[in-house]
Amino acid sequence: MSELQNIFNNREIAISIWVALAVIISIFIKPVKQFLNSVIPILFCHKFVVFYVVFLFHLCLMTYFLYAIGFWSISLLKDTIFWVLFIELPLFVKTIEKAKDNHFFTKLIKDNLAIAVIIEFVINFWTFGLIAEIIIVPVTVFIGLLYALAAREQKYWKVKQLFDWIFVAFGFVLIINSGKHLYENPMGFFNLRTLKEFLLPLLLLLLNLPVIYGLALYNTYEQVFIRVKGNKTENIKMKWSIIKFSGIYLSKITAIHNNLLYTTVISLTDNDMKENLKKLKNKLSMQIGDNYMKRANYYILWCIIGFLISILGIVICNSQVSLKDLIAFNFTMDIPRVKEIITYICSTGVVFSFCFFIYSLGFRKKKNEEISQVKKYALHNLLYLIKRQYDVLQEFPPIDKPKELFVQYVMNAYELKIECDKDIASFENLLASWELDTIRQLYTSVSKVVFSIGIDETEISRYTMEEFNIYYSEKKGAAPQNEQINVFVHDVQKGIEKYSDQIKLCVEEFKRYF
Repeated sequence: MSELQNIFNNREIAISIWVALAVIISIFIKPVKQFLNSVIPILFCHKFVVFYVVFLFHLCLMTYFLYAIGFWSISLLKDTIFWVLFIELPLFVKTIEKAKDNHFFTKLIKDNLAIAVIIEFVINFWTFGLIAEIIIVPVTVFIGLLYALAAREQKYWKVKQLFDWIFVAFGFVLIINSGKHLYENPMGFFNLRTLKEFLLPLLLLLLNLPVIYGLALYNTYEQVFIRVKGNKTENIKMKWSIIKFSGIYLSKITAIHNNLLYTTVISLTDNDMKENLKKLKNKLSMQIGDNYMKRANYYILWCIIGFLISILGIVICNSQVSLKDLIAFNFTMDIPRVKEIITYICSTGVVFSFCFFIYSLGFRKKKNEEISQVKKYALHNLLYLIKRQYDVLQEFPPIDKPKELFVQYVMNAYELKIECDKDIASFENLLASWELDTIRQLYTSVSKVVFSIGIDETEISRYTMEEFNIYYSEKKGAAPQNEQINVFVHDVQKGIEKYSDQIKLCVEEFKRYF
């Protein structure tokens, strides 16, 4: 046990014990066995096996690279395995579902650089005794399940509040425990090994971005290819035309996927496909939201590249050591005449790149402020409606109180549907693709609310609270119902919940415009 505790901390051992017990018990339960029998063939189909091989090969290659430069060692094997199981694999699922352009990857990196990641790392660095952790783990899981159930029903609101206080208290205990250990043994945390453990997930994420990007690219290509029509010969030619058009650019193949009706669906020959792709290219060139910042980002990228090349040139020309020692900054200076000249050139490059980098940042900020002001003005009504709805969102929408529901949700939803429809049509070229996609998701959720309510958009303005109350009661009474669920109320509730989540997402995505 002591050897295990040298490799794994007490919390990891406790979680492993409970997970092992849960797996052993689950495999003897019939529904679980049926689920595994249906899922395992899918997980190990030909396409997934190929992807697993590519991913593992790339992971091993990147791990060896970190080992070669002196960063990775066998002591980090546990952290690497945990990262693959609990970060990378769920990220693959998220990538297939949400990765559509570079905005996804930018947000992914920002999330992993957030201060919350540092706090979580510090809190999880120290644990309680093994017996305490074995008790804490199932209790935490049980309370989490109860909390999830309590959060679904308004009648359990007081129970949810109790659990909120329990989680806050437990968080304080963890923080105090971490602070105590940090005070008693600061060098147990501030050392090279801890720094490597902290940086490892970020480095693995950055180094494995090509695989994640490739997965998103392959998934989008596959969704487009299955909709390509025509005979076998023309089908192959059209697919090659799509590949030539999109290449390795996720944004371009996503643009085809978002415009299937105007590209693949109406193309029966390769000539049709080329003509439609040409029209799509012209349309994308008019997409101000995607193109406006390109020049500033281009400047910044080349400043960074120039800066790195210049630094590398200085180091190479002033040392005679291996690449490993160069990366580890373990070298001595040597200044022959030829290298000295190159050093001066590279030094000038460093200064020039740095100065131009500062200018490029200012240039990008200025352009960003300009386009933000334009978008803020164009989307004023939409942003106002989103903010107004966000301010009256409730933890539990008043589904059983039609008058409150009408004032706080229904009227706003109908107005938002009209505004979303107008803005999607009017400002498609102004918005970035991810902004447009966010508004389209909002439109979809609003449409579900409107459909579940069942009142025509042209008629909703004539309704008062009293009239809506009568209408709601009549629809509820006429809807199919069993002992627990009324179909009409259930559909309205699910629609409102999805709509509320989308409002929160819009506030987060458009927060710089508010």
